[in-house]
Amino acid sequence: MNPSAKKPIKKNKVIAVTLGDPQGIGPEVIAKSLADYSPGCSLLLVGARRFFPASDIPVIKNIDELQAGESALLDIESGPNGADVSFVWVKTAVEMALRGEVQALVTAPVNKNKWLDSGLPYCGHTDFLTTVAKAGNPAMFFWSPGLKVALFTHHIALADVFSRINKDNISAFVRQVDSELRRLFRKEFTYLFSGLNPHAGENGHLGTEEIDTIIPAMNDLREQVPVAGIYPPDVVFAKARAMKNAVVIAWTHDQGLTPFKLLQAGNGVQLTLGLPFIRTSPVHGTAYDIAGQGSADPASMLAAIRLAESLLH
Repeated sequence: MNPSAKKPIKKNKVIAVTLGDPQGIGPEVIAKSLADYSPGCSLLLVGARRFFPASDIPVIKNIDELQAGESALLDIESGPNGADVSFVWVKTAVEMALRGEVQALVTAPVNKNKWLDSGLPYCGHTDFLTTVAKAGNPAMFFWSPGLKVALFTHHIALADVFSRINKDNISAFVRQVDSELRRLFRKEFTYLFSGLNPHAGENGHLGTEEIDTIIPAMNDLREQVPVAGIYPPDVVFAKARAMKNAVVIAWTHDQGLTPFKLLQAGNGVQLTLGLPFIRTSPVHGTAYDIAGQGSADPASMLAAIRLAESLLH
């Protein structure tokens, strides 16, 4: 599926876009994206007008005021005392999605420390979205035309990863990813497993997780899921880039995202799997160091909006 291809949108489809941390580059990259691209469905920005000063967008106080095919800003100035306003915007958008008022959600980056310091128990969007996932934990999947990566673990300490590497967890995770990708993209994907250890364990000389756990799980999955094999971590991403519709199974946050962001940051998108609605986001952070300078690159945000729209068909 080509997310930049324009197709007729089903009537009354709405994408909600949260502004993210107002001190970050979220408002800027959203404004730039809207200047370059007009979605074929309604677009509802969720934030505060004072953080999004673009003068040509209508401001509404209730989603019922949104017209078909219109882009508008749902103006929410604040939430409960002490609540981080970026969380209030995300929570509002998620609640609208659960009620069926919007069909997709695109989230600009937030500051995880602000959420935690305000007393929230969520280390970012994915942790919060766990509370509304259809079954189990949502999966972090990263999409780009040239590389696709699914993270087996994400926001946990590296020391805690090894206890989660077991056959049942691996099988359940890959089945979830495969089921969701088939549903959303309507095609088959092939899975390449990264090794956990250097050289994928070097036949047990550099670690036995591959021999004891990962390869047996992978072999069991072959009966249900297209599996290409297991490859050393420094090889698997190049292998995947050379294949069509290949997905790398990476075991840790940084194992998967370091090569992905290095190679595909400009057009990469995070797609959360396992939710009752579509959710995408750009792959960059708040970028405080360049916020307010007008120099932020909107490419990843634009790709996130386009991918969300393409999945509504």
